[in-house]
Amino acid sequence: MKKLTGQSRQQNTINKKVSIKGIGLHTGKKVNMKLLPAPVNTGIIFKRTDLNNTPSIEATIANVSSTERSTNLGQENISVFNVEHFMAALRAYNIDNIKIELNNKELPALDGSAKVYLDLLEKAGIKEQDETRRIVKIKENYFIKSKNKYLGIFPSDKLKINYLIKFDHPVVQTEYFEFEYTPKSFREEIIPARSFGFQNEIEELKRRGLGLGGSLDNVILLKEDKVVNKLRFENEFVRHKILDLVGDLYLNGPIIGEIIAIRTGHSENYQISQLIQEGMN
Repeated sequence: MKKLTGQSRQQNTINKKVSIKGIGLHTGKKVNMKLLPAPVNTGIIFKRTDLNNTPSIEATIANVSSTERSTNLGQENISVFNVEHFMAALRAYNIDNIKIELNNKELPALDGSAKVYLDLLEKAGIKEQDETRRIVKIKENYFIKSKNKYLGIFPSDKLKINYLIKFDHPVVQTEYFEFEYTPKSFREEIIPARSFGFQNEIEELKRRGLGLGGSLDNVILLKEDKVVNKLRFENEFVRHKILDLVGDLYLNGPIIGEIIAIRTGHSENYQISQLIQEGMN
């Protein structure tokens, strides 16, 4: 039974080369990042200029190597960490073909959202190309579930996301947001939402080599009874989870369907993406 059907739109790239630099959230390492236009049917290609023979890797679900606290790509001779915010910014402008040069393994955290990436793409300009891109429209139900997590995607004529998060914290507790995707609404309502973390997790994360570049400049910090940073949205936490989800799903390209997500993260995003990929083949 055919579970997915294809629509199409024109492919897009950027008009000109642009660059940015920053610090990786987890590695704490400085990184220079260059974005370059690419021909039709190239895809989203990351190149590590700091490694021998400057190896490249394509941003696809098949190349995901780990999902611990971020979505990471990897093959035998190359790793690229923390791609989801950048992927979300590409989705916001439907960028299909682009080359990204990095001189370290982790993308810069910037302000903790995808807003700076969005501004960078706007600076580069968007160029429509003379080939079409398939849009995957979900025609059957896909879902995964565990004891207290659930992620499903179902047939719809639009991309809709219903997301619920719940934490044992007096400020966050339960947040729920219904979001209907349009490029404009995504850019304004989701893209600026920042990563967040809990103070009582910091030492454990650092022990595992994570969060080494975290600061109040790129993470919303939650102490035992308060939020340290000023929030951009009253429900910024659940909005950021939607940002991550859309960025992760774009590893399969543009998708249309209705999503229900309860207490999920990168691991579940990857699992549902694998099911969608199987339906695409």
